[in-house]
Amino acid sequence: MARYTNGTDSAAISAVPTEVHGIVVNSHSSGTVRLNDGASGTTSAGVKATGVLTGTDVITNGETVTIGTNTYTFLTALTNTAPNEILIGTLAVSLDNLKLAINKGAGEGTNYSTGTVANPNVTATTNTSTAQTVQAIRVGTYANSIGTTETGDDISWGAGVLESGANASVLAFNTFTIPSGSYVLLFPEPVDFATGVYLTIGGTIDYTIIHTPNA
Repeated sequence: MARYTNGTDSAAISAVPTEVHGIVVNSHSSGTVRLNDGASGTTSAGVKATGVLTGTDVITNGETVTIGTNTYTFLTALTNTAPNEILIGTLAVSLDNLKLAINKGAGEGTNYSTGTVANPNVTATTNTSTAQTVQAIRVGTYANSIGTTETGDDISWGAGVLESGANASVLAFNTFTIPSGSYVLLFPEPVDFATGVYLTIGGTIDYTIIHTPNA
């Protein structure tokens, strides 16, 4: 069912995927409109959420790290009977092995256990002798709810979830100058906005946006 959103200022019209049918300008002296697919009127490529795991000492046998639904268990010797086992060495080596497991890099069966698959939510990026950064695979706020937890006293996450993910904002309808008075701009076909709709206006405009949230 179509919705009719009224306003006189730049604003987020919808925070969910939506089809826009058109714009009705009720009255204005002069002005412009522009539509972005996203949460703001500033064009942005978006940001991938991140988390940082920091160690303070050699990781203890049996300690775990969980990212989303994947739990990694640190062991002094791999059993290779279950996925996501991480071989313990020095703190730096243990973090290196965790990075290899998250990304399914070299060393399966020796640095981490046989059967481990790449983490579906993150990649392991920046790595130091005391810290490992993980980054969401895709940009967006969705990843800010991906949990990051651990057990033991030797390692800790900076937060309980990934942080700072932001949705992209893509210019979908370029700046359009509207003649003074009332005006109706209906699109021949509904325009699909994948993440939301943000309307930016210039000048003085009293508008109504006709849109239908996607089911």
